[in-house]
Amino acid sequence: MKLASFALLVMVALLAGCGGSEGGDSRSPDKPSKEKTEQKNEASGEPKEMNVREMVGQMFVVSVGGTEPDYYIEKMVRERNIGGVLLFGYNMKSEEQVKALTGSLQKLSMRTAPAIPLFVGVDQEGGEVASAPWVATQPAAAEVGGRGDPAEARAVAEEIGADLLKAGVNTDFAPVADTGFGAAIGTRAFGEDPALVSPMVKASVEGFDAAGVVASAKHFPNHGPAQSDSHVSLPVVEHDAATIESYDLPPFRAAVEAGVPMVMVGHLIYPAIDPEKPASLSPKAIGMLREDLDFGGVVVTDDLAMEGANGGEPPARAAVEAVKAGADLLIISSPPEEQAAAYDAVVKAVESGEIPEERIKKSVERLLKVKERYGLYGTGEH
Repeated sequence: MKLASFALLVMVALLAGCGGSEGGDSRSPDKPSKEKTEQKNEASGEPKEMNVREMVGQMFVVSVGGTEPDYYIEKMVRERNIGGVLLFGYNMKSEEQVKALTGSLQKLSMRTAPAIPLFVGVDQEGGEVASAPWVATQPAAAEVGGRGDPAEARAVAEEIGADLLKAGVNTDFAPVADTGFGAAIGTRAFGEDPALVSPMVKASVEGFDAAGVVASAKHFPNHGPAQSDSHVSLPVVEHDAATIESYDLPPFRAAVEAGVPMVMVGHLIYPAIDPEKPASLSPKAIGMLREDLDFGGVVVTDDLAMEGANGGEPPARAAVEAVKAGADLLIISSPPEEQAAAYDAVVKAVESGEIPEERIKKSVERLLKVKERYGLYGTGEH
């Protein structure tokens, strides 16, 4: 689907926040009627008036302190217009509790101008990476890959997605599209052969999509061969250009061809792509994803609280560098004051001209397009 203009996308967001259209396939919404558009313009002026602070906020997904909304996360929603939240095991005790948590945050977001729903994300992959207690137990990707049946990969993803939605979790940072069982990956990968991994990833993306959940193929360009963990170090993968093309990229290319809405970029250096910067902060790596793989969706960073991104420092500078590199969505699970500082740093960089405003407008176009495609509008209205 061709990207709509920034103004139209924000208009859709504002209309939906006032109880927009219902019915039909929520992931393929119709264009707003001329009557609704005119009514909205009369009520609140031109939608292009979303300001820099509001646009930058949409680019942040941040962690939550506990099992209920607290002062800090509510402030991030009300004052910074964040794009989403990431839930960990300590946030999720039961389906009912998570549904109350997500519902409260969505209500707050939809009642706060400019009324845009939140991505509510988790890492629910199956196997050991499965922290949502109400979601049915699923096998690890390596086990599914070992059986070599893409239909099983699709079914697993669809079941995970359907279960997540029961509690208002609309985004899963999965599937793992890495080839290989290296550090930090292990059984999270489908296998060591891209010819096997690619159809599994494609099927998994299709399963999440069928469930109506936003998926994110990760960790581009491939964490599988890394011999160290980007949570605590900055891995270097010494693959040449031919190996990158034949071994690392095929599963991500399969995910893109399957219509994956997001691709997560990892904190690891591929010298053949960029010898200085991790992929998550590299214009060259993100440019490869955009141009060589023809990916037009949302580029999301792995958590900028990780050592591989920030070098042991607070994530503010990494956030600025990621946006400059072309990332659309930044995950930050650092303490609240560091989340706020990272947001402020990106706002300052835009206001100073270090980051062109058009750069963030393009990101917000992509983000709102995904939120519209997956029917996030209408959440939190009751």
